[in-house]
Amino acid sequence: MNPHTQATSTNVSPPEPLADNIKEHWALKPEIAFLNHGSFGARPRSVMEAQIQKVREFEADPVQILDRDGPQLLAHIKQSVGDFLRINPADFGLVSNATEAFNAVMRSIQWSPHDEVVMTNHGYPGINNTVNHLAKFHGFKVREVNISVPITNSDEVRSALSSALSDHTRLVVIDHITSPTALIFPVVDIVEDCKQRGVDVLIDSAHGPGMFDVSPAELGAAYYVGNLHKWVCAPTGSALLWVHPDKQEGIHPLTISNFYGEGFPEEFRWQGTRGIESWLCIPDAIEFGNQWGWDRIRRHNHDLAVWVQQLLCQRWNADSLSPLDGSLLGSMVSIPLPQQAKSFSESEIFQVRLYDEFRIEVPIFPWQDHWLIRPCCQIYNQPEEYERLANAVEQLLA
Repeated sequence: MNPHTQATSTNVSPPEPLADNIKEHWALKPEIAFLNHGSFGARPRSVMEAQIQKVREFEADPVQILDRDGPQLLAHIKQSVGDFLRINPADFGLVSNATEAFNAVMRSIQWSPHDEVVMTNHGYPGINNTVNHLAKFHGFKVREVNISVPITNSDEVRSALSSALSDHTRLVVIDHITSPTALIFPVVDIVEDCKQRGVDVLIDSAHGPGMFDVSPAELGAAYYVGNLHKWVCAPTGSALLWVHPDKQEGIHPLTISNFYGEGFPEEFRWQGTRGIESWLCIPDAIEFGNQWGWDRIRRHNHDLAVWVQQLLCQRWNADSLSPLDGSLLGSMVSIPLPQQAKSFSESEIFQVRLYDEFRIEVPIFPWQDHWLIRPCCQIYNQPEEYERLANAVEQLLA
């Protein structure tokens, strides 16, 4: 790493909470510092209650809800999501998670052994595994672009991706915000560069909805996958696949079912007999955020992440992966743990010790030569929880 990214002082303050006792809106255990919203999200109590009610309504009249009322209910959900993300309901389908959506695209494309898929070394393991599995099956080439850290500006990412394109590149898979390193990648610029070369782009925006005020349609990519159970706080099993209208023909859900061949929207409307109770509560999650204001939520969470980055880099004398002004951060930040943390032999052991001994839930990722700890920032989090994390790591390493 480069010492010029090392933090020497904290020059920002944590944001004010959006309301007093805001954590009471969640069912999280009060004794746990829950700094891992990015993995599976967390549901507000109002969304949980709505989900319980939806389950009861379904079980009271299953055929009516799923069969006869199903199309109208799904249309209402998709309109709510479409309004929130500024996309046409006909251009996206609901799925269980971003990995399922990614698989639907990758398994629908007619690959040739001459094709090439370009991605980066910051990708999510489930996405990487899918690409590598299909490459073995179809014979196409995978080119992994190394984006070294620290990153001083987004042009470094753009330049590395652009240089990796070849005449055989058919698809670029790029994270909107990376999972292990929590860095925002310049997807709009990357899409523009790829268009000039006739290359399609699939944006893995697992963390995007709710974290960014960005419409998939405005990004310009061919495909966009995103979770709604993370930063939108919908129930688990809520996600979407958006496909550009010019690319929808031939894109099918993983489960081929009754409406095969009737077009993209219809096929994704019915993917076999699957419960839709989670999807039915997506409008409730969006409405929960509306009471605070989504712009306020995003600003609060970003400002908290910027403060956390500076705090932990200073406390642990750690190098930052990105500029300390927060220009490449969303609502979470990854910090390299001191090298002596590796005396625990496995990162999972260190993570479990933080939970068992200090009641702190935070993810740790082995990545390249580092162990990265990734505290997340949601409106229920408080500054003292990150001070608690800083102290706990220091105690474990003492």
